[in-house]
Amino acid sequence: MFPILNGTSGRLEAEIIPLHAPHLSDLVYTPEGCPAETGTMRLLEALLRSQGAPSDLAALPWVESSYYVGDYSRVGAAGPWQFMSGTARHFRMNMTDEIDERYSWTASTRTASDYLLYLNRLFDNWHLALAAYNCGEGVVQRALSNATRKEYGVIELPGETDAFVPRYSAALQAIRQLERGEPELSVILVPPGLDLRLLAAESGINPEVLVEYNRGFLREITPVGQRNWEVVIPSNQASLAFQTAWSIRRDKYVVKSGDSWTSVGQATGVSVSNLMEANNSSMPYPGGYLILPESTRVPVNSDAAVSAGFFQYTVRSGDSLGGIGALVGVSSGEVALWNDMSTFAVIHPGQKLLLRGTPPEGSGAVTIVRANSQVTHIVQAGDTMWALAGEYGVSVEQIMELNNKDSAALSIGENLIIKPE
Repeated sequence: MFPILNGTSGRLEAEIIPLHAPHLSDLVYTPEGCPAETGTMRLLEALLRSQGAPSDLAALPWVESSYYVGDYSRVGAAGPWQFMSGTARHFRMNMTDEIDERYSWTASTRTASDYLLYLNRLFDNWHLALAAYNCGEGVVQRALSNATRKEYGVIELPGETDAFVPRYSAALQAIRQLERGEPELSVILVPPGLDLRLLAAESGINPEVLVEYNRGFLREITPVGQRNWEVVIPSNQASLAFQTAWSIRRDKYVVKSGDSWTSVGQATGVSVSNLMEANNSSMPYPGGYLILPESTRVPVNSDAAVSAGFFQYTVRSGDSLGGIGALVGVSSGEVALWNDMSTFAVIHPGQKLLLRGTPPEGSGAVTIVRANSQVTHIVQAGDTMWALAGEYGVSVEQIMELNNKDSAALSIGENLIIKPE
């Protein structure tokens, strides 16, 4: 049966998440400002419904990542739903050198829906569930145990979490005003070991479009193994793509009559020079095979630690989290937070840890990770975090994360690192 899932218009589920003080959101969310394509929004709603979750949850990635599939926070949360690696492993998401499902629209949305449904069952309240998604269920449980009125907006929660649900409500309110279009994206099952560039060429799909919708496949090939994989396809090409995926040669391009280096390069998204080099500049006769070189596209997770100031540290014999933290002037707790681990975790020589700050002088075990582009803004009288976010086209959260700030307060003369979009 194909496609196995279509995006859909309309609201089919019975449960609608109530808004909570959208007017109190410190960030502005408007229908015209929604960064998600219509097709992506409909796909998320359909995926959520298929898991038994309210499609209203499709507003959450707007708050978490602005629907940017490659988003990576300073504390290591990744993908549109911002999964920490530990949480992702707990839910058995695949994270290898071939695939990282935190960057998969389908896998991350299914996992997020399962997690949010669990949190809603735990607290019997969507606002508390959303708060727990932001700060952790343990934090919310402790807050409830210490409160006489056990409801969101009354219990003591971290400041970021207090702002989280009004932001979500404002985003949801804006999304409810969007026009309901026809489905534009579908999901099909494809076999293991399938080069997505070959699927694009044989189905007549723009290879850039196909790969962009499926960035979780880090090498643009579905991992080899026993299981099949979900691939997002433009709906009007889903039927042909499904049939093609199960009938073509999965690892090589079959040459057809009239093919040229240019036509094959355009169909697969591979440069002519790379294509010729991989095949010794010899074009086979029709029916013969061309090898596609390894993709030159930068994997979506390669920028995972690009947040300004982060670098990678290799653990040495005798190291402790506290000692490593002291190298950059932070506590063991901060190091643990950056690396999604417990402060009591056992570390071992050769292990890679993410640190933020200035690399220890003379350390040969450090690789600095630099931002591709950034600016430094010196705070002037009258500057506000919100005004700067608007000026540079970024979010308040991005500025706060890049500068390791816990609040939006600014001091005149303060240097802020900002990465424009």
